[in-house]
Amino acid sequence: MVNKKILVVYATAGIGHKKASLAIKAALDEIAPKDAHITIIDSLDYTNRFFKWSYLKIYLTMVNRLPTFWGLGYFLTDNYYVHLLVAKLRRLNNWANSGRFRRYLVETRPDVIVSTHFFASEIISRMKEKGEIQSRLITVVTDYRLHSWWVAPRTDMYVVAGEAAKEDLLRWKQDPDRIKVLGIPVEPVFSKSVDKSTILAKLGLREGVFTVMNIGGGFGLGPIESIVKVIDSISKPVQIIAICGHNKDLIKRVEGLKAGLKNHLTVLGFINNVNEYMAISDVLISKSGGITSTESLASGLPLIIVFPIIGQETRNSDFLTSSGAAIKIDKLDQLRKVLEDLATHPDKLKKMREDIKKIARPRACYDIAKLALEMCGGN
Repeated sequence: MVNKKILVVYATAGIGHKKASLAIKAALDEIAPKDAHITIIDSLDYTNRFFKWSYLKIYLTMVNRLPTFWGLGYFLTDNYYVHLLVAKLRRLNNWANSGRFRRYLVETRPDVIVSTHFFASEIISRMKEKGEIQSRLITVVTDYRLHSWWVAPRTDMYVVAGEAAKEDLLRWKQDPDRIKVLGIPVEPVFSKSVDKSTILAKLGLREGVFTVMNIGGGFGLGPIESIVKVIDSISKPVQIIAICGHNKDLIKRVEGLKAGLKNHLTVLGFINNVNEYMAISDVLISKSGGITSTESLASGLPLIIVFPIIGQETRNSDFLTSSGAAIKIDKLDQLRKVLEDLATHPDKLKKMREDIKKIARPRACYDIAKLALEMCGGN
């Protein structure tokens, strides 16, 4: 393969799509031939400033302040007949605001494009249909179930997390030969073995103490302060790790809890070594975002799901709980009982870890990178 070009593209509508792309890029950098040209971009950087700002702003506003309305819209637009009514308008709007992105693709002409967000896949699919580019398109779905927005007819290969997402694609009449079950990509470090004693010492934490990790995602969402207080209230000694993402105000508020707690609390913002904290934790408390959930699975870390966003996250939650990898609570006052039970019965945590092994695909980033290289060689 000589001077083959692979473009990895995402859209910053939540941190997860970017992290998935970075994972694939890291795997490609590790295994691709030296003469392969690997590039990664945010497709929204190639739209106008207002469109990029509003794309993320509208999403965050909806899931934080109008979650029921967001969920209603999510499920309605996944209905075949509603999809027929609204898809053309949405696609027209995206097309009208993607001029610079389309020009970039025409100018660079990558051999293979790996897309981890439906915005980019939709535009690329339309360009292929119009004959403007001949790039081969891999669409990587970053949730455990699939919404109609992910369907891009000129996708050459879909990559999905499991059979449930594959069935969703088949429901939308997609060719089964163009679907591969490879998993959701997380960073290569999640597939490497680690020395827990070394990590505990480095992080200043003790061995043999029940360790609970709470993540609020990249934007620090959810009632992290309340969750920390509940964790601290269990009868067993516990170490608490609270990751607050980019939410600086939340970091300060959670730090302020330390004086009133009886257990050790580590407070962090957005970090690049989340794999190390997951490796030494006994349980993770989080929403069921696609990437965070997959990082948990790759780490063999049981998950307690709290307040998932109605739509993609509730569907992820259903998949994870039915697989035995997670426990979902509907009210915060249920959390203490669940934590007490897991802390007192390590056999239950062991069973969850065994169930996790059945569905975890920690090397998905490498499998997707190999697929991209194979498709590149096939041009």
